[in-house]
Amino acid sequence: MTRPYIRKIARSCVALLFVLSFLSPASADALDKEINLGKKAAESIEEHWERVADPAKSARLNMILTRFIPYMERPLPYEVRIVREETINAFSLPGGIVYFTTGMLDFMRTDAEVAAILAHELVHADRRHVIIQTARASRISLAAVLLMVATGGAAGPMMLTSLLQAAVTNSYSIDLEREADEEGFRILVEAGFPPSALVTALEAMENDQLRRPHVDMGVFMTHPEMKERVQYILQMAKEQNIPIMRKDALHLLRTDVRDADGRLELTVDGASLWSVAGTETNRARLEEIKEKIDRFFQMETVPYEIEVIARDGKQGLRIGPSLVVAEPLPEGAEPLGTFRAALVDALNRAKEKHSGVIYMP
Repeated sequence: MTRPYIRKIARSCVALLFVLSFLSPASADALDKEINLGKKAAESIEEHWERVADPAKSARLNMILTRFIPYMERPLPYEVRIVREETINAFSLPGGIVYFTTGMLDFMRTDAEVAAILAHELVHADRRHVIIQTARASRISLAAVLLMVATGGAAGPMMLTSLLQAAVTNSYSIDLEREADEEGFRILVEAGFPPSALVTALEAMENDQLRRPHVDMGVFMTHPEMKERVQYILQMAKEQNIPIMRKDALHLLRTDVRDADGRLELTVDGASLWSVAGTETNRARLEEIKEKIDRFFQMETVPYEIEVIARDGKQGLRIGPSLVVAEPLPEGAEPLGTFRAALVDALNRAKEKHSGVIYMP
């Protein structure tokens, strides 16, 4: 074997070891290179869109981000930024930078929904999905893309453009998108957010897509179709025995007991459901009824599950499996039929605020 041939083999082995070192997401040098690549990508993003410096919005996002950091697999310097753009979008870059458009922040209705979107995008960053997708879309090996990472993005503008396109369009392969949904759902639960927020956020975006004509924005486009994702998230929640209660994510169907001109009112979302005489005994009774409504009165409730029933010669009102109240009624109480009608009206008003959804009990 000649010396030049030996040197050639040696060089090939060194190159292979170099590439393999970047295949390990735990490599400190690989992390540094990926972070630098993300910074270069961020510069390109912020040349296209104005970065928004809003202390209140930034503080809101950072408070949510802090709750997710313990559940990330890699020690990236995770960061959330806002760009001024009316399109409803959020995306992540290599190295842990996540962007929300102002359109997305305005569209999401609660902190829980913002958290759901952020959880999804953090998983994309944590699992290097944009790098993997860039390799697939460019029909090159992951090793080649990781060599680009090793150069800190100096491999050429075409490759950087491919990476940005994969990130901003969220055009991930089914397996990557599903991993981000499943892991995002998991960390929502672990961080103490209502997991139903991922469902309501995607349902809202799906409904928005149906109502608006499609506008092709080229590289900078919105999220893809949501229907299939909603279906498998619901199935996953069912398999894990995690109840999906949309009202927790949407802050709807919230009950209260309040004083009203010498009477006591049970309210939902500020509207009166039922009133009784204003005695302390009645207040305690209404608080018991409120607890049952909080538990059993859901967005997923259907009107026929709210029913005035007769049992042992006495009337009562049930919601789903629970008997909420039964005779003898509190002093000065309105009829149970009035109570039922108010519950159905409140349910319909809540569903109007999250329309386009087929609710399943």
